[in-house]
Amino acid sequence: MTAGKFVFITITLLLCCNLLGLIISLVTVHFKSIQKYRRQDKKINPSIFYQRLPLIGFNIFILCLFSSFGLYFLFPLFDKSLDFNLLVVALQVFIILFVDDFFFYFLHRWMHENKYILKKVHRIHHKATAPFALEYLYVHPFEWMLGYTGPFIGIISIGLFTDSLNIWAFWIYLLLRNIHELEVHSGFNSKISKWIPFWGENEHHDIHHEKLDGNYATTFTLWDYLFKTKMKE
Repeated sequence: MTAGKFVFITITLLLCCNLLGLIISLVTVHFKSIQKYRRQDKKINPSIFYQRLPLIGFNIFILCLFSSFGLYFLFPLFDKSLDFNLLVVALQVFIILFVDDFFFYFLHRWMHENKYILKKVHRIHHKATAPFALEYLYVHPFEWMLGYTGPFIGIISIGLFTDSLNIWAFWIYLLLRNIHELEVHSGFNSKISKWIPFWGENEHHDIHHEKLDGNYATTFTLWDYLFKTKMKE
């Protein structure tokens, strides 16, 4: 596995995830028959989706650009053998998710508690009070770049304290994180996530968008319980 091939596969996975998000979003805004399954009963204006696409597209470009450069230079930390050890992969996926969400919780909470940042930066994301899938990317570019720091901290931590980071672990993390973001921003009632302890289900994040307060964690609701920011529906 070369650095160039690794980056190419990673960017392809990212683009495929967001293509899925685009399809889900288009279906959500254009087919009223499925909107009855959404948690909130607010009407969706399709024109709003198209107005937000330029910023969403720009953030996808930033995502691909930063990922390409960052992963290219971090490539020495990865195991190039492509060996798949289930225990190692599962542990490393959990570590990256855990570190990423811990970082995101405090970043997200700060963006709400700092009134200047909330007004000038984070408020853009909260224009979506009843979000649809691809609106996880409808954020200020500054916020988007800050939020993308978490997984790199996780990657570097594993690379520094273990022999190497398993490439499969990173790709599985990537798919889980992106699909989960699409899910929790979809606005639909969760069917599976709500049965997984401390896993961030759709309702948890949808309440945050609806009320603009609390429920700051995304992947693990554990942080909201620990720091007493969990909101009741």
